[in-house]
Amino acid sequence: MIDQGLGGQSGESEIMSVVMRRLNAAPRSRGELSKYLLDREFDPALIDRVLDRVASMGYIDDVAYAQEWVRSRHRARGLAPSVLKRELISKDIDLEVIEAALEQLTSDETRVRAYELAAKKYRSLMSVDHAVAVRRIASLLQRKGYPPSMCFQVAKETVGAELDADGELER
Repeated sequence: MIDQGLGGQSGESEIMSVVMRRLNAAPRSRGELSKYLLDREFDPALIDRVLDRVASMGYIDDVAYAQEWVRSRHRARGLAPSVLKRELISKDIDLEVIEAALEQLTSDETRVRAYELAAKKYRSLMSVDHAVAVRRIASLLQRKGYPPSMCFQVAKETVGAELDADGELER
């Protein structure tokens, strides 16, 4: 779908049509839309014009997009700020916008979410050895992006395990 720029208006209308279809399917960042259109070999100047127009109509708002992304992914999937930041970077969101969106998550909220995830996981691990349960819970939390020290602490507290002086689980 190469747009030679002939009759610029038709190129813009085709881009507009693609953009609106993409936005109708799901919210998108400006960077995502731009990359998608560039991959389809549309003219970059036309892409910028169309995206400026769509943004001025309120259909593209990276600030609102980032804030909603952080809220929903933290609540629904339990993702920690480090993972959320990586995801938003991959969507070509400006770093300042990302940092502002992440500020809505307090350290207390993040810690509470880690405990909720740990408790949910522990329900399926109650019949296994405490050491195994701690490792599996800590591993889950690490995959979600929580800091290693928090993962182990939350896992130990959830299982109710104690560590001896060598860092081994006591029975």
